Amino acid sequence: MSYRIKPATIKTILSTHDAYWQDKKRELYQYKSAYDTDFWDRERLNSDSQLTIQTSDGYGYIESYIASLFSRNPGVIIKRGLRGKGDPRKAQALANDFLVGNREQLEDTARLALIYPCSFIKLLPVQSTDVYKRVDLTSVNCWDIILDRDVKRYKDMRFIGHRYFLPLHDAKAKFGAKQYESIERENYFDQYKAHNNEDMSGYESEEMFHYIEIVEFYDLVDDRIIFWSPQYSQGDKFLFEEIIPFRDAAGEAVIPIVPLYFNRKPDVPLEGYSSMKRVYDQLYETNLIRTFQANAVRKASRQYIVKRGTFDEESMAQVTSGIDGLFIEIDDDDLAGAIRAMPQNPTPPELQLYYDQVQRDKDKGSILAPFTRGESSRSSATEIAALAAYSSSEIGRLARERDATIERIAKVYLDMLVMYLDEENITDTVVIDNAVTTVQRDDLIENWVIFAQ
Repeated sequence: MSYRIKPATIKTILSTHDAYWQDKKRELYQYKSAYDTDFWDRERLNSDSQLTIQTSDGYGYIESYIASLFSRNPGVIIKRGLRGKGDPRKAQALANDFLVGNREQLEDTARLALIYPCSFIKLLPVQSTDVYKRVDLTSVNCWDIILDRDVKRYKDMRFIGHRYFLPLHDAKAKFGAKQYESIERENYFDQYKAHNNEDMSGYESEEMFHYIEIVEFYDLVDDRIIFWSPQYSQGDKFLFEEIIPFRDAAGEAVIPIVPLYFNRKPDVPLEGYSSMKRVYDQLYETNLIRTFQANAVRKASRQYIVKRGTFDEESMAQVTSGIDGLFIEIDDDDLAGAIRAMPQNPTPPELQLYYDQVQRDKDKGSILAPFTRGESSRSSATEIAALAAYSSSEIGRLARERDATIERIAKVYLDMLVMYLDEENITDTVVIDNAVTTVQRDDLIENWVIFAQ
């Protein structure tokens, strides 16, 4: 049974979405800080006198996956579908040109999906004189995508939305000169980065620095795309709504939002699971131990006890002028000799043992064998072969998730491109397999069988 979503419904959905991600904000900020090698940022602000040491283990952990997952250029192989329509050679050439041009965005999306529970790619229309460049893509953080969390499969969702901030002058150009209540742009982690916020007071009169919050909402039950903003009519009216414009060969609505999940929770697959979460406790302990050791080393300077009156002021000044040494005068007739070294408490050996155990726990949380990270090991050839096979199978699983996303991006791109080819009489030629040709809409209308290269 069809129903029509009202502005109040979107308000409720957005409120539930915000509450869900608000609960996860501190945890996700910790993962981001570990990757950014900014682990002790908040603690350093509170205690400038405390020396803090942070390792690059978080960055190395994520980038070891990226190095194993990504080839130089992403691409797909396209086969003709069951209907036997279209030209797979032309479709493949256009899809691969699009993917190669957006390699960096695809790689960043993979990083986000490893640091956070998941990430998304959004394909969006852009202005271009080249009809084949009318579609672009961008990576989207997981907290900016509104999901129907009552279902377990992405294809079963009743709605999906994208929340973003649109400059006021762009909003007027897109939706008309309506009465908007502009706001400052907000970022998800702003509460942890207040000290870094740029002073925007000088831009108060500049419209390009004024924003409105937009929810681009796809109602998959009623087949509508809705644009809603709390800064327009207090959120009681839609900015714009229409039938979802992008269609596949079967006439079904095409949603230009593509998910990337590297890890899923079996009971709630759409929630996802952060790879960084597996090793974060070990990263915390590593940084804590290294910080303790660094401060202990600073306190392990050579210090001496000297019997008072042994040196006059001038001699003492010469003796104590060294950078490393410190002399402390005491009144003690039992002091053996004129000078005696100050006893030092060595760092307990248990600390190094604990550090080694933490490293072993961290390595267990990684699916990659040590030699894949460039680390030498004393494993036998048989053990190395077993570790390589395990790493290869796990990397293969992640690569399959990446490939599925690339395949879906290619399909959505071709389906979106059909609409623009339908709007214009295309006369521009393209070179495919060293042959000059043109591409018409009928060349791309097919439910393609697509495989990532």
